Amino acid sequence: MLLSLLVLVVAVVSATVGTPDVRDDRRFISHKDLLVTANRYTDPNVTSYSRMLIDVAGDQLLVGARDNLFRFSLRLDVIERVAWDVPPYLRALCLAKGQTEENCRNYVMVLQSFGNQVYVCGTHGFSPRCTMRQMEDLSSVHRDDDGVAKCPYNPHANMTALMSETGQLFVGSVTDFSGSDSAILRSDITQNSSRILRTVQYNSLLLNDPQFVGSFEHGGFIYFVLREAAVEYMNCGKIVYSRIARVCKNDPGGTYGILRDNWTSFVKARLNCSLPGNYPFYYNEVQGMVYSHDEGVLYATFTTPENSIHGSAICAYNMSAIQAAFEGAFKHQDASGSAWKAQEVTNRDHYECRGTSSSGRHMSLIESSKYQLMDQAVQPLMGRPLHHAELERFSHIAIDIIPTKLHERVHIMYVATDAGRIKKVTVLPRTKETCVIEIWQPEAHPETRIRTLQYVKDTESLYVGTDLALMRIPSNHCGRHLSRSSCLNSMDPYCGWNELQEACTIAPNGDTLAKYWVQNATECPVLTAPVDGGWSAWSEWFKCAQANGQQPMPIGVGEDFAPNTDTCLCRTRSCNNPPPKNGGQGCTGMHIAVTNCTVHGGWTEWSAWSACSQTCGMAVKTRRRTCGNPKPAHGGRVCVGPDRAEIYCSHLPPCPAPKQPPIDGGWGPYGDFGECSAICGGGFRIRRRKCDNPVPQNGGMDCSGCHFDYEVCNTQPCPDVRKAGTWTPWLTVANGTVPNGGYVEKRFRFTCKAPIADSALLKITPKEEVRVCQADGSCQRSIDPNGGHSATGLAGEDGEDGWGEWSSWSPCSASCGGGYQYRTRSCEKLDCVGFNKTKRACNTHPCKGEWGCWTDWTPCSVSCGTGTRSRSRQCLSMAGSVTLENDCEGKSLQYEACEMPSCDSFLGWGEWSEWSACNADNEKSRTRICLLPNTVSSNGELTCQGSDREIRSCSIALNNDVPQPQTAGVTAASVATVAIAILLTLLLCCPLSIIATLQYMKRKQKGLKAIQGSPCYGSYPNQYSSLPTKDVSRHAMVTPVARSPPLLTAADADVVSHPISLQYTDGSHHKPKRQSSFKGPRNDASGSKLANGNGTLVKSINVNGGAIGNNTPKILAKSFNETDTATIKRNSHGPNNIRHARQLEMDEDKY
Repeated sequence: MLLSLLVLVVAVVSATVGTPDVRDDRRFISHKDLLVTANRYTDPNVTSYSRMLIDVAGDQLLVGARDNLFRFSLRLDVIERVAWDVPPYLRALCLAKGQTEENCRNYVMVLQSFGNQVYVCGTHGFSPRCTMRQMEDLSSVHRDDDGVAKCPYNPHANMTALMSETGQLFVGSVTDFSGSDSAILRSDITQNSSRILRTVQYNSLLLNDPQFVGSFEHGGFIYFVLREAAVEYMNCGKIVYSRIARVCKNDPGGTYGILRDNWTSFVKARLNCSLPGNYPFYYNEVQGMVYSHDEGVLYATFTTPENSIHGSAICAYNMSAIQAAFEGAFKHQDASGSAWKAQEVTNRDHYECRGTSSSGRHMSLIESSKYQLMDQAVQPLMGRPLHHAELERFSHIAIDIIPTKLHERVHIMYVATDAGRIKKVTVLPRTKETCVIEIWQPEAHPETRIRTLQYVKDTESLYVGTDLALMRIPSNHCGRHLSRSSCLNSMDPYCGWNELQEACTIAPNGDTLAKYWVQNATECPVLTAPVDGGWSAWSEWFKCAQANGQQPMPIGVGEDFAPNTDTCLCRTRSCNNPPPKNGGQGCTGMHIAVTNCTVHGGWTEWSAWSACSQTCGMAVKTRRRTCGNPKPAHGGRVCVGPDRAEIYCSHLPPCPAPKQPPIDGGWGPYGDFGECSAICGGGFRIRRRKCDNPVPQNGGMDCSGCHFDYEVCNTQPCPDVRKAGTWTPWLTVANGTVPNGGYVEKRFRFTCKAPIADSALLKITPKEEVRVCQADGSCQRSIDPNGGHSATGLAGEDGEDGWGEWSSWSPCSASCGGGYQYRTRSCEKLDCVGFNKTKRACNTHPCKGEWGCWTDWTPCSVSCGTGTRSRSRQCLSMAGSVTLENDCEGKSLQYEACEMPSCDSFLGWGEWSEWSACNADNEKSRTRICLLPNTVSSNGELTCQGSDREIRSCSIALNNDVPQPQTAGVTAASVATVAIAILLTLLLCCPLSIIATLQYMKRKQKGLKAIQGSPCYGSYPNQYSSLPTKDVSRHAMVTPVARSPPLLTAADADVVSHPISLQYTDGSHHKPKRQSSFKGPRNDASGSKLANGNGTLVKSINVNGGAIGNNTPKILAKSFNETDTATIKRNSHGPNNIRHARQLEMDEDKY
């Protein structure tokens, strides 16, 4: 035993030492060289590209990976990607079962087509699920099934699946969570039936810990290739054999309690792949397979056990050899301890998928339960492997068959190894010898596992799925051979020398018999002939250090650099594709490329000085330079210093004062229309606008056009207006015609009538009146038959003859903004027609606004330090309504500085001193003293934080501040006198000094304060004037007239009320009250001043109040002996202080 172990170790060491590096082999093609012609897809979030389904007719490739389904074009362009994740609750359940995070993902294990649909199964976090999807739209799910028994729980399980044309899914896999129940089963996915036909559960004679490799369909059978523990070798120890199992597609299953829901046609045979000799060397463990339907040949890869010396082989089996094994005798063991022997079975119909009679059915079921293992093994073609290799482990295999210049059919096998490489092996047609043509490395890291291989004849490409990516690798790499000898010595069945192109190419247009295409692939590659070197593909760009200038330092990729090292981007290539061999020429050209080297910036020369920036006043001229000699690039340092220099222009004259650009005025919107100028017969009404949008400024032009607009109004016809003259004296017209000496007298007058006020349209109508006089001189007007007085007109009468004269127009109801005047007439006769009262507009000019009271000051804008506060006022019309701000002079908003406690910490500081007087810099200051220096407070902070001195600019008094009320108090001289008296009499007159001090404090607190109800002014008690009064009606109409207060002084304090001037319209029967007999004139726009502008009363002799425009007040409305006295309050103010009419009536009672 010790000798055998020593021999094994020596063999392994010898083989290892003698094995050359494959990268030095001229047939080796690296990962980056493959990418020159290959296509590759990768995603950092996707792994395990383990299942592929080729749809040549649809020019698409379906791929199942972890958590994803892909649909690619055959050139690996992504057509569709569908995520198929595990729900969070299932993943949490999987982790709770003790599985790893990686195993609890969804790995696609079944990907089979059925018509234009695809059936997909995944582990789904150890909860298998299956779905039926549309092949052209993977997101369209038609059915969702439970995947138990169709898909393994564990993603690392070896399984195989195949879909028949009738929609029956044949699966070889483990079926339980623990992986102990393996089975070959059949499920019909086209029906909703849950019936599954499977191998007998836990029967090691059928399956003994199988590892499924693949499956294929031939005739009426489904074949499974697997490896399992050999039950027939159990008496001698443990060993793994490769098997091929077979079931009938139409197997109905057992009945009568025998093999119920189990296969009745299941049989299996050993696959023999060994080197012949007296003592054959067996490759017992099958790893991969591919079935050629055109040839009916099964190709499979085999390896030695994993714990032995690594060796691999490729064996091929035709269907006749497989069929011969299944038609032979069975291997049977009568008892568990007895030997295995051959056993012939006569009734084999159920094994051959032929029906049996009911009597023979029972016997067939008994034989199926006893016989499953065939006695003879399936022998490979030519009795030996097609290809074998030492110290390698093969896994997956793919096959291509092509014509060459000399042969019609040449087999090329693509074999994956556990080292992450793919070997392209050709079988020579005459000798059946195999030759390694090329060795590929599809991934940069050799340890990356290759999960699947499939060759597609239509694209002449091999599709490779790995843990990290999906690749399409062309089958030929003729372009790497640059010479005729290199091309022909490669013996690549795909390549030949094209004499027209002077290049190594594939057969032109697929014509291998073209005369100008030379090929002699009749033997293995010639490895001893001189081989000229060829460049590999360029590497990726990487950082390299810059030694001097732009020459890179010879350092390794990925090394660290010093902090200030200048770098470049470099890439390299090697002369190994192929490497020069046997005296061949080396590669010509550079093996390293350099770019993007660090360049530090340098200044250009200064430019010439520019012209001065302006032609007068303070100006500068400049010059510039740029950091472009050279320009900094790729991390280089920028230039140090200014890029611009300036000097003053000292020779320029001073500039004139800047002139603001003129701003032309613009019209604002029109206001509302005013009252109509006539109540009938057609009048006009006006609306106005202002040139304030914007207001003309800086000499800009005024608005063009009219500031008002008018329209016709009240166009209805007016009734006739009648104006009668005075009567003539009575004239005797018929003396003596009346009995008793009476006579008849007449008198006349003229009446003017017009439907409008235009005198040109007046109609003159003479009238006459008759009366009868008696002898005694008494007269009586004659009565007409209609009951009225006798009066005749020279013109036609219209019924207005009864009206008297119009009265004079009343005063205007408003001094501005539009008011009305009225006049009346009385009916002197019966049945007067027309109006007894009419009105007209007056004082239509706009009112000028006046400011209302200031609001209270807002809170300070800051919570500490110095801030601002503001107050506002509104521009009011004479009636007290808010008007536009530009109708009043001055600003509506006022600001002043306000001071809050200092923002610095006050811990440890004393009080601030008073502000000092303003100095020459218009600044004032104050100071404070730190009472607790170098002390830490309870919260860990130092006391006395901040400055001990504070400076601020002197505030400028605002021009619209309200005068503050003066506080009565003692002067400084009084204080000094009191202080001296106290000091002199302190010891003798202590009680007296205390009393004097208390008296002083009491006097100081007696300062008068402004009334709270009047935010506008502070004043002293009112002074009254005594004036005569006149009678007014107690219930007269009251019209408030706003007055603007005159400027007040401190002597005007304590205004307790704000009376208004009143206009009264007399009634006819109310008791008169006494009022002041003067009338305040208002002849200006605002009505804010008396007529003479100084607040005094002017004498008037107009007892009746005067006509419009007479603004002289009446001092005495009656004779002096009828006059009472009344008082008025001076300096009344405030348009908002209008009191209720009832209050006014109560005030009248006081007079």
